[in-house]
Formats: sequence, C-alpha cells, structure tokens
Amino acid sequence: RFLTAGSVDDGKSTLIGRLLYDSRAILADQMAHLEHKAAGEAIDLSLLTDGLEAEREQGITIDVAYRYFATPKRKFIIADAPGHEQYTRNMVTAAAGSDAAVVLVDVTKLDWQTQPVVLLPQTRRHALLAKLLRVPSIVFAVNKLDAVDDPAQAYAAVRGALLAFAEHAGIEVAGVIPVSALRGDNVTQPLDAPWYDGPSLLQVLES
Repeated sequence: RFLTAGSVDDGKSTLIGRLLYDSRAILADQMAHLEHKAAGEAIDLSLLTDGLEAEREQGITIDVAYRYFATPKRKFIIADAPGHEQYTRNMVTAAAGSDAAVVLVDVTKLDWQTQPVVLLPQTRRHALLAKLLRVPSIVFAVNKLDAVDDPAQAYAAVRGALLAFAEHAGIEVAGVIPVSALRGDNVTQPLDAPWYDGPSLLQVLES
C-alpha cells in the first residue's frame, strides 16, 4: 500500500494513470471512455482519477481515492492524496496506513539552474508528514523531465536538493527516481538514458 503525495499539479493523477495503464489495470469501458474523450489525440491518463476533479470543482471536501493494480511480483493499493494545502489532513489519512510514499516533485516549478535549489513547501511538508507518520519507505519521483532542456542537469540538481533536505530532516530516502508520467519514461520500464542507470519507479515499489 503506497500513497502519492506532493504539491498541486505535480502530476500525481497522470502518474497513477500511467501505472494503471502500463500494468493493464484499466477496464475496457474505462479505456473506451478515455479514447472517446481523446478524440484521436493522445489519451489523458489523468482522467482515470477524475472523480477527485469533480469534487474539487464543487468545492467540497476531497477524500482520498484508492486505486488497485498488480504486477507478477506484487499487488498494490494506491492512496491518491490531494495536493492542496487545505486538504493536508486527508494526506495524513492516506499516509497513516501506507507502506511507502511517493512524493512527486515537478521539476518545471523549480529554478534548478540556481544553487541551492529551493523545494516547494508542499513537497517538504508531505515528506515530513510521511516521516512523522512512520511510513517505512519514502521515494521522491522527479517528474516532467521531458519538459526541460537539460534533463540530466535538472535531475542532478533537484536530486541534490532533495537529499540535502532529507538528511537535514532525518528522512531515510528509498530512492530519487527521474520520471515523465506523461510519456511513461522510467515509470514501469527502466529509462534508456546515459545519465541514469538506476531502477524504474515500479521496480523500486516492487522491492
């Protein structure tokens, strides 16, 4: 059981959609709905958690959404925690029973070319809450690397900032994983890049 956390619009819904899509956990009618909405364009995987979007638009309390998928190695329950600051208590609910936390970091929101890299408050808050609630494994997923000019340098800079923050906060980090949830880079299949030879996000979760 793991939760996805992080700031608003960091790509949590797309990441969950990608995990479900790549592990073939999407029902035929859901797939047909996505393809209909896409109208010939690329499928928007974030719509797989659009029940939360409807709640958000109505301005009511957002609950934690649970999604299920399995690989040959392990069964997973994803607790999708809302990113908005006012719903932090719901993230606490999700973290309380989780074996791992995936904290998403949107690289496009950070000035990674300036040292030291300043992390978003919600990134730090969710990581600290996961530690406080004794989530055994905390993983940072550096997302949207497909949207920057120099992904190798961006990943290295943000990874350094995350590890420095984690050390200062006493957080044991199970991994800092570069991903593109939109393209599916390094989510379920290992990344084919000269600057990274580590595991994919799913491989870390399976371990």
